[in-house]
Amino acid sequence: MTKFVVTITPPTPNGDLHIGHIAGPFLGADVFTRVQRQRGHDCVLLSYSDDYQSYMLRKGLETGTDPVQLARSNTDRIEASLAAINIRPDNWMRPYRNPYFADAVRDVFEKAHKVGFIEFRDSMEPYCPDCDRWGYEAFARGLCNYCGAESDASQCENCAQAPDAELMGDLRCKLCRELSQWRSTNRAFLKLELFKPHLRDTLLNRKWRKPLDSWLHETLEHLHDWGVTRPGDAGLDLAADGSCRVHTWFMGLAGYMAAFREYADRIGQPELFRQYWQSGQGTLVHFLGFDCVFSHAVVYPAQLAVLDHLKVDQRFVPNQFLKLDGLNLSTSRNHAIWVGDLARQACADSARLYLASIAPEDSEGDFRLAHFLEWREEVFGTFFPALLNSAGQQGSDWWSGLCGADAGLLEALRLQWIAASEAARFSMKAMAAVLLDVIAITRTRLAEGRPVSHFVAFMAITGQSLIPDMAARLIEAFELPEARITATIMSGSAAEYSI
Repeated sequence: MTKFVVTITPPTPNGDLHIGHIAGPFLGADVFTRVQRQRGHDCVLLSYSDDYQSYMLRKGLETGTDPVQLARSNTDRIEASLAAINIRPDNWMRPYRNPYFADAVRDVFEKAHKVGFIEFRDSMEPYCPDCDRWGYEAFARGLCNYCGAESDASQCENCAQAPDAELMGDLRCKLCRELSQWRSTNRAFLKLELFKPHLRDTLLNRKWRKPLDSWLHETLEHLHDWGVTRPGDAGLDLAADGSCRVHTWFMGLAGYMAAFREYADRIGQPELFRQYWQSGQGTLVHFLGFDCVFSHAVVYPAQLAVLDHLKVDQRFVPNQFLKLDGLNLSTSRNHAIWVGDLARQACADSARLYLASIAPEDSEGDFRLAHFLEWREEVFGTFFPALLNSAGQQGSDWWSGLCGADAGLLEALRLQWIAASEAARFSMKAMAAVLLDVIAITRTRLAEGRPVSHFVAFMAITGQSLIPDMAARLIEAFELPEARITATIMSGSAAEYSI
């Protein structure tokens, strides 16, 4: 039995969540957690609000709002949106002035510094004298020196590399649009080059979701020192004089550790940290947008290499971007669908299943609003009500159906679902495809007046992670023995459970 610590890349609390967030790491992490628990594994699902992100400072300036209050109110909205679509992390941490968070960040930073992997030195950094703002991240944008796309000087959304600000083109202040000037400041740098042999050994050729494997091969060839403090910017200050203000991308692993400790203490089981993080039985499973792979797949494994009190494996489950009706999601152009609005207008299960079916796992996805509304009416407005109404006429002969003429078909579907739900090659998109196939078959059989109890039994169990509310209704309406059917589907040995 594996112990999974499932993480969702912390969102910046400068607004609510839209469907792109959900179709990416949020729903993926939730479905993974639910299905691994079905498979008998222990899971803790964690995330937190990125309170110390420098974009919070800029949003505060643009709106005339205190960034701390802005983070609090938007975190309330984020948690409400997640609840509306039935995503319920075991702990959602709020890092601002959180002692768990501060202690974890200090622990990671000081251990890396003590063994010589972090060094302080003077460096030239982009600066706007008119606005009195450093251009480390939120306050400057230019052209990425790796791919040429527009980017800040932190992590490029297009190629997922960490740009070198001095090599970027046309780097300008975001507030006044003037070209950045350069000023010397003292910063701490993580010497990533020293980790290259370790990173090669632990990361390469592990069959990651495309295109992570090829990206890692390329990225590990040009590792460079990576600035981890930003004087005069956002971040958590580890020194009273502001000289050790650690930025958010460095703090992610510490954030997950802190969120876990906070959770374990809250439920009165502090020993869980040792069991999940130090026993060798634990695996961190990071769900993230591909634009965040540099911090998660390069920096955090490097940090773990110096945290000798931890013994935990890591897996990365990145996703690409989701489009809306063929266009990039954009809150500034009001081309977005907010999660709360979608959940209110539709239902959580329909949104979950549709978003899973178009999930941008290794290529871009596209949410077509008109298609979703038509599909939802057919499946959740017509089919499922008719199926529930038929429960009394169908009887409960699900077992003979599983073992009868459809046994081969159901076994093929079962094997597809088992493969898609395995941790090493998890795909909620493939899981959704299996569920949609079963729905289509059941819909045809129901219209023909044929028995469908065995398909309902299969649908209810394989649908628990994707459509949990409807799965529970099917189990109740058809009086299905949940544990028994689950055991049958997980083992594939029907004879073992014969009546």
